[in-house]
Amino acid sequence: MRPDRSNRVHVKELRNDAFPRVSIGIPTYNGAKRIASTIMSILNQGYPNLEIIISDNCSSDNTEEVCADLCKKNQFLHYFRQKENIGIIGNYKFVLSKASGELYMWVADDDSLEPGILQKYVDFLTSHPSYSLVSGEIRYWSGDQAAFVEKDFNIEQSSCYWRVIRYYSKVIHGAMYYGLMPREVATKLPLQNRMGEDWHFVAKAAFLGKIKMFDCIGYNKKLNGSSKTLKHYAKLIGAPWFSTNFPHAQIALDAFAEIMTSPIYIERPLYSRLALALGACLGTLFNHYGREYPFIIGGKIRRLFGFKKKLRTPNSLKEEWAW
Repeated sequence: MRPDRSNRVHVKELRNDAFPRVSIGIPTYNGAKRIASTIMSILNQGYPNLEIIISDNCSSDNTEEVCADLCKKNQFLHYFRQKENIGIIGNYKFVLSKASGELYMWVADDDSLEPGILQKYVDFLTSHPSYSLVSGEIRYWSGDQAAFVEKDFNIEQSSCYWRVIRYYSKVIHGAMYYGLMPREVATKLPLQNRMGEDWHFVAKAAFLGKIKMFDCIGYNKKLNGSSKTLKHYAKLIGAPWFSTNFPHAQIALDAFAEIMTSPIYIERPLYSRLALALGACLGTLFNHYGREYPFIIGGKIRRLFGFKKKLRTPNSLKEEWAW
């Protein structure tokens, strides 16, 4: 593999203004009971140059009324209602298409930002142009209980190839997708309706630049809604049988195909892409079936023999999804 060639793929240096504009996209569907707290977690950041773009995916509850009321009270909010349901991925694409800021991030309609984290993200990206994505540690919630924290996820190798392999070999939940990035990076990475799309998105971001995770909580992620399980998410997007029943194998295969065909990777030599594709594919398979799958088998054996105490590690919740 060849080292990075900065004249091929690089992250454009941001203007180091005091407050570059940050665009935050919130796709929602039937989010009337939860979206207000999500929006308030963003507004309470106190960041002065902000736009929050809400796309209501033709909700059947009173999401429109809730958002309309919030928009009356705050000039940062921009609300759009879809005439028909355009799907999860379509809704994520829509909010990005309406963004005008130099920096961009998605926030799910039932999640929240940790107080004060947005300014830290902005300060870091404006002073580190070689980075394509920044995040804090991600705290996952099951109901009202904190389940675990995803941490130690810095992808800072000098080689773009090793960054991609490192990410696929490490990722379990994928919520770094909800970090802050230059909008130019987000718009370069088209979204597809498939399992593990957040994984592939972050991997491509890692190819374009380094990734930073602060050693403090930045994002609170709820394990409910479309995030319940991989199988639940598969049903929502209409995934085929193989993807539904063997999601990590499908993600590995898609990683291989993505690296071989995506415009993000295509300019690199064929042999380099092939080596990278194999590394990403095998890294994904080993990460689940070699390192994580034994926890699942062990849990099933314990339950089979009537052990009530469940072995619990952050990885034992691996079937939870990050969208």
